Amino acid sequence: MNCNIEENFNHALNLCCKKLSRSELITFLKTGSVAEKQIAALNLDKILTQNEADIFISNLTGCDGKIREAIASRLYEFVNSTNFFDKYPKIFAEASIDINANISRLVIDSLEIFKHNTEFVKVYTDTLLSFINEGFDEISKIKFRDKKYILNKQLFKIYWALEGLFVFSESIDNSILLNILERVLNRPEYTIREKAAKILSKYSDNSKFKELYNKVLNDENLYVRYAAKRSTYENTCDRF
Repeated sequence: MNCNIEENFNHALNLCCKKLSRSELITFLKTGSVAEKQIAALNLDKILTQNEADIFISNLTGCDGKIREAIASRLYEFVNSTNFFDKYPKIFAEASIDINANISRLVIDSLEIFKHNTEFVKVYTDTLLSFINEGFDEISKIKFRDKKYILNKQLFKIYWALEGLFVFSESIDNSILLNILERVLNRPEYTIREKAAKILSKYSDNSKFKELYNKVLNDENLYVRYAAKRSTYENTCDRF
């Protein structure tokens, strides 16, 4: 076993057996190692101040995946028990398209509480829309000789951005939403068409979306057709 890995494992094991004070947990979240930040995130009982929320949320992006996932696993609990987390719509948007799909799911499932926060929703959805547009722009630049992972990376971004948009789609201007859905439905990849169909399932009785809704109802892919028939939010097993 690599010495560093063994050392980190033993350190984490020792931390699990030790009763840590609240101040120690916050300090770990602020300046700790990977193991220390994981332990702190999993053992912190509550967020009491805006400063603590700032420290906690700073670990949701731009750091080791094990830390990000530990933070994301506590989001639903903390977001629904405090008023400190409506300050971070851009961070939540970035975390919604994390390369780790578990993190994306945990983050998106924590955001329903902000549905009536107009400012939060506006910034969050605008950021996701920009991610989708950037994804399509990057796809348009891909040459045949480029490796497939370059395409998949952009599709993954679009996929999770659409999943995030689903939560707040009613707050997006209809013309903007229609344009995005049209672009998605013109792609050959069923995975992102399925996410577009899931959004359209909320607009089955809306005349402005009728043409697109009928299109996904008759899509060649079973998953897309099934998604179009949903009328309520469902957590499903994602195929990425």
